[in-house]
Amino acid sequence: MRLSILIKTYNEAEKIETCLRSVLEAIRGIEGGVEIIVADSLSTDATIEIVKNYPAKLVQLRDASDRGCGTGVQLGFQHAAGRFVYLLDGDMELQRSFLLQALEMIESNDEIGGISGIALDKRINNWFDRHRLKTKSILEPRDMEWLGGGGLYRRAAIEQAGGYAGNRNLKAYEEAELGLRLRSRGWRLMRIPVLAILHTGHVDSTYSLVARHFRSGRLDSGGVLLKIAITEPWRGRVARLFIHPLCTLLYWFCWLVCLVFVNDWRVFSALAVLGLSIYIASAVKKRSLTDAFISLLLWHVTALGILRGLMIQKWQPPASEIPSRVLNEGA
Repeated sequence: MRLSILIKTYNEAEKIETCLRSVLEAIRGIEGGVEIIVADSLSTDATIEIVKNYPAKLVQLRDASDRGCGTGVQLGFQHAAGRFVYLLDGDMELQRSFLLQALEMIESNDEIGGISGIALDKRINNWFDRHRLKTKSILEPRDMEWLGGGGLYRRAAIEQAGGYAGNRNLKAYEEAELGLRLRSRGWRLMRIPVLAILHTGHVDSTYSLVARHFRSGRLDSGGVLLKIAITEPWRGRVARLFIHPLCTLLYWFCWLVCLVFVNDWRVFSALAVLGLSIYIASAVKKRSLTDAFISLLLWHVTALGILRGLMIQKWQPPASEIPSRVLNEGA
């Protein structure tokens, strides 16, 4: 089997049909064998019924407690047979021109472990979507630390880097963890200036999205990733990834120590001035009071998530088989 397209889903009834149609168009005429695998995390809407109308293998979790982005990726990977795998979300539309170019590049260069392209949001409803729009433009091919928004990966590279495409203990940052593992073993990850996917985008506002991610435990993944990285050569890079929330935790610790041991209003005033100064500096840098406020809010919420993640005791071996069932064999 030459290629496996892995699509993770959870309640994607409004988007999965568009996704599957884009995949069928993208793989048209590709020789060597192509399979489509939909990995579902126990959707409660009509996602399953819609997928069954398409020539895709449909696999589903057995246990809802296993839900998570890392689990969704790995569930598809453990059922895949392709020499190359494309990781896709159910709210994305794959672009044929990118897939053909990426396949040609990765097959002609044995050093490349993964390739991604440009992801374009179809709607911009919150701060996160606007931030991606500001930072994702690229003008030339370049090496990346990890790929965001899916991508085409070499199966042999994933097998060498632990044997799992998504760490099932992560509800977020699974692409960063995969990229860091691949890079530490010498594989190149590339992004090319070609439109790869159209992304439906979020319907949530900025604050409702933050609240949903906190309730679901996605923000706890910062602490989980830090625990994973402790024994890895890329632990320093993960620490830098969370430098602002980690500094926020240090700021909280200073407040706690002063409240317990110092009890001096001058020290409290100095800490308050420090916090205000950081906000003002951020506002000047971003040229926006709102963007600065959202950034500081995210630092604090992510810091709290890191604390929760560090305290999580449940741990599954990342490469262990995820309990699942096959609902449709596909074609």
